[in-house]
Amino acid sequence: MQTAAVLPALGIGDALLMMIASHQLKQEGYRVTTFHDNLPELSSWFPGHDLNSFPSLETLIETLASFDLILLENDNSPKIKRLLEAFRPRLSIFFPTYSVTKHAPLSMQDFVFDSDLPMADNIAESIAAFLDLPVPSKENGLSPPPALTHRLRKERVIIHPTSRVPAKNWKAEGFLDVAVNLKLKGFQPVFCVGPNEWKAWKNIEEEGFVLIDFPTLSDLAAAVYESGFVIGNDSLIGHLASNLGIPTLIIANDEKRMRLWRPGWHKGHLVLPPSYLPNWKFLRLREQKWQHFITSNKVLRSFDNLLCSQ
Repeated sequence: MQTAAVLPALGIGDALLMMIASHQLKQEGYRVTTFHDNLPELSSWFPGHDLNSFPSLETLIETLASFDLILLENDNSPKIKRLLEAFRPRLSIFFPTYSVTKHAPLSMQDFVFDSDLPMADNIAESIAAFLDLPVPSKENGLSPPPALTHRLRKERVIIHPTSRVPAKNWKAEGFLDVAVNLKLKGFQPVFCVGPNEWKAWKNIEEEGFVLIDFPTLSDLAAAVYESGFVIGNDSLIGHLASNLGIPTLIIANDEKRMRLWRPGWHKGHLVLPPSYLPNWKFLRLREQKWQHFITSNKVLRSFDNLLCSQ
């Protein structure tokens, strides 16, 4: 049996997406190991998959020496160069974006993504081409525990107001205003943040809303799976909700980037700043001030549209 190692980029959303490649390789008879620091917390959600944390770079290189195939999502990190030097003949790189001047020369088993397609579709099409499969599949092996019920609490809306990159975050007061209005409409908004963000968002409880810190990704996935909707920034939770078939509303700053990075399983809605907002070198309004050009009313209208599309 041939062996394959799959190395997603740092983000947990990236890991869920690259599990498409892992799962398709497994379906085709490879013995697959996927390396990611957070993904092992979802081991029970990926039955039959071998999920390992990243060791040190030197240990990783020693470990990868025994694999027949190494599939890597390019993240422009220093480890890329080392892995290229060590394993180029059996290394396949998936490039979300590619620049001749910035990146290594392409090999026949590398793939450059279409910026107009979601990451999920790009990965599905790339691994299908690599394996010579007739039909691409976005299945990644995610399987909720049988004790859970899909969308059990349809009135619950999980609001995730943070992300790994603060510049991607919409304004806190906007999320709060959305939550107030959703509550008036009969929904049950709950706020979800990471352990290191709890202190900054503790005041949400004073406003009458539940603030949840999920101990593990498995706990988060369970709550998302049994909720009705998810609202958040461009982050893990949008991809997770989409992967679990939960209607999702994502507030983001860049329409061009979101063509590639929008959730690609269950179709959701995007809320974006006006297209006319400039991002010139001397006036970076879109990059630096985009949050102020998305109103809570715009988000609420998009949520109404999301409801109507169900």
